[in-house]
Amino acid sequence: VIKKRLVGSVKALQKQYVSLDTVVTSEDGDANTMCSALEAVFIHGLHAKHIRAEAGGKRKKHTHQKPLPQPVFWPLLKAVTHKHIISELEHLVFINTDVGRCRAWLRLALNDGLMECYLKLLLQEPARLCEYYQPTALLRDAEEGEFLLSFLQGLTSLSFELSYKSAILNEWTLTPLSLSGLCPLSELDPLTTSGAELQRKESLDSISHSSGSEDIEVQHSGHKIRRNRKLTASSLSLDTASSSQLSCSLNSDSCLLQENGSKSPDHSEEPMSYDSDLGPANADDSDRSLQE
Repeated sequence: VIKKRLVGSVKALQKQYVSLDTVVTSEDGDANTMCSALEAVFIHGLHAKHIRAEAGGKRKKHTHQKPLPQPVFWPLLKAVTHKHIISELEHLVFINTDVGRCRAWLRLALNDGLMECYLKLLLQEPARLCEYYQPTALLRDAEEGEFLLSFLQGLTSLSFELSYKSAILNEWTLTPLSLSGLCPLSELDPLTTSGAELQRKESLDSISHSSGSEDIEVQHSGHKIRRNRKLTASSLSLDTASSSQLSCSLNSDSCLLQENGSKSPDHSEEPMSYDSDLGPANADDSDRSLQE
């Protein structure tokens, strides 16, 4: 299952981006699937002593009824990682768990084009792998290791700029845990269609920790949501208020001043039309009075 997800996501990324002069970001669903599959590679067959039961109780706020297991292999990754990369990951402001450092490491390795190099170094450390993984683990299988190395060479044609500074990385999500066998795949199947949207929503909610440009995107997204909600309320108010306000629109806007406590609406962005724009304007005023 891990290899199928990995092959499918990388092929989709190659098909979409090889002919384009653009980078792959965390907004791409196939990129998230690929990251989950690669995370599952490192989780698969991990010894129980390296799997924590929960992540500080934060998972209780989420939709899952019980905390998800939190495997940790950060000390293993440190053994093959450049010192300056280790220092950067350990001093990230919003990454404060070893789980977060593992997940951030993977995305940074993809950004730097070093995933194949790191994996090759890990496979050359059988003693360390024995300490962390069971004999049936993917990383302990020589044939599977060669497959992963040859497969990761296909990523050299892609450029990544994945977000690795977001606080959402501090805990594992359901997808890599299910792919690696720590959680039943039956829990993942109902979420297959909406899992990408859920990950996208979670990343948008917390991506403001990553960079300034993404922070602007979140604020813009939130503004659109609020605006849509306001327009919906306006359309509902228009149905009930338009009949009583129609007579006022035929005379002047003095009726508006009487109904709203002599407070004229502020519509500086676009001029008010007494024929077509008065209805929505009155509806906005009704919304404001209801909120007050």
